[in-house]
Amino acid sequence: MKKITLTLTTLLGLAFNVQAQLVNESFDSLQNYALPTGWNAVFIDNYIGIDDYYTACSGTQYLYAHIYKSETTEITTSRNNTIEPGIPTISYNLKIMDYNLETPFVGDFGTIEMLYSLDNGTNWYNALATNSSNFTPSNNCQILSHTVTTGYITSLDNFKVKFKFLHNTGNWQAIIDNFKIDLTFTSASTPTLDLANLSVYPNPVSDRLNIDYKENISNLTVYDLSGRSVKSLSTNNTNNSIDVSNLKPGIYMLRIKTENNNVSIVKFIKR
Repeated sequence: MKKITLTLTTLLGLAFNVQAQLVNESFDSLQNYALPTGWNAVFIDNYIGIDDYYTACSGTQYLYAHIYKSETTEITTSRNNTIEPGIPTISYNLKIMDYNLETPFVGDFGTIEMLYSLDNGTNWYNALATNSSNFTPSNNCQILSHTVTTGYITSLDNFKVKFKFLHNTGNWQAIIDNFKIDLTFTSASTPTLDLANLSVYPNPVSDRLNIDYKENISNLTVYDLSGRSVKSLSTNNTNNSIDVSNLKPGIYMLRIKTENNNVSIVKFIKR
């Protein structure tokens, strides 16, 4: 079988981006209105929980914070573990309702702060501050998002998100739904492999794709053109093989990561 040594033309651009989703929490699968595993809420008279009273942004359940007093009211997500370094984007749906009138809140409700931590909660960084100056409550859920701008993060093993609810006036509920953390990584953001010593074959491929390199490869991940991870293999060898026989015919990206954290993304065709 002939080996095909890769050249730069096999890369989908020097700055090709691939996305992976770390978290996609709709709150619908939670039983007995319990918080997601590992999430922690802090409050005294205000309240944070899971409910289905109002129409959710999607599905039936949502996370809510009932705010009517000035006190520490916050919720922290679980630690998000991933082997993939990259740039995280945090997003969620929000609507704010008047607790008594059950209509969108009118007035200065206060502030909802979203923060993130890179060290499991030791230090927190501001991401979004939502208040009446930049958010007008309505019956429709509104999507809010923030991309971490500190640059390419080499480890997300201790990544957390926190919401803080600060009261100003009134008696209101913040409804949060479809909480997501999406991760973008790019072939230009980390040291790349020495392509002269990398072989991926056969290409096109029908069943098994072989990957040979001069250094030990630690991880192989296959993505479709939408950026969805469809296959992954952890390894520790210079000569590797991954079964792609169950993939539909088409074009895919293979992300190759070595034990020295060098990364390249190459394209292959599945017959």
